[in-house]
Amino acid sequence: MKVIYGVEAYLAPDKNPVVTNSKGQSIDTTYCVLDLETTGFSATTEKITEIGIMKLKHGEVIDKFSCFVNPEKHIPQRVSEVTNITDDMVADSETIDKVFPKMLEFLEDSVIVAHNAGFDVGFLKQNAKNLGYDFNYTYLDTLSLAKDLFPDYKKYKLGKIAENLGIKVEVAHRALDDVDTTVKIFKVMIDMLKKRGAKNIEDIDKVSSTEEAKKEEYKKLKTYHAIILAKNYVGLRNLYRLVSLSHLNYFYRKPRILKSLLEKYREGLIIRKCL
Repeated sequence: MKVIYGVEAYLAPDKNPVVTNSKGQSIDTTYCVLDLETTGFSATTEKITEIGIMKLKHGEVIDKFSCFVNPEKHIPQRVSEVTNITDDMVADSETIDKVFPKMLEFLEDSVIVAHNAGFDVGFLKQNAKNLGYDFNYTYLDTLSLAKDLFPDYKKYKLGKIAENLGIKVEVAHRALDDVDTTVKIFKVMIDMLKKRGAKNIEDIDKVSSTEEAKKEEYKKLKTYHAIILAKNYVGLRNLYRLVSLSHLNYFYRKPRILKSLLEKYREGLIIRKCL
């Protein structure tokens, strides 16, 4: 009989970076603040119904792109109730294969900005793949940035951030209206980043959090249950390290094992993640 040592752990995925695919752009580059409305959440099975973009340069909106997109499928009632977009509204609109090249031309030489950018960029990447286009843009997530810049906020929905900053929101969940709100919030964020010394896009993740906020970041991470087993003595040592770090450095209501630490000390371990 062989004893296999292990632990039931609380796995915490580290916070997503603010900037993805940086190419050394200046903090004063051209930004395209973007929002999509869709028929659902999955980029592989659902479709875009509306695109809204505002092009921002030196704090001023210099151009806009907005259109409905015919998804060629029914928009569920529950989605229409949130977005106020119905089948009739998009029936005569162009399909994504016609709209996409126009949108890419508008985005050219800019950095994409979106709130919860992974969602919007996920749809753009999937459609680029389906239509045979390259999609290699730098993009910035104002949701992750807000968590860094405003660590005392309890909620980070777009409307709530705007409310906390004293920004009036007229309409929510329509593409160009949400973009307008994001632009106003992003202007405040850029000013804060410049005051903290950001010169280039790469600097944003470096200066967005204060040292005190960085120490507290792990407390806001959502945790997932996981089972970690040691398959040899190397794994056993790594397991001891993870358990110690989770209790000494990352304990908040429960001991948390950060995903980055798990990757660092993964040798000799068997991991089973459970939702």
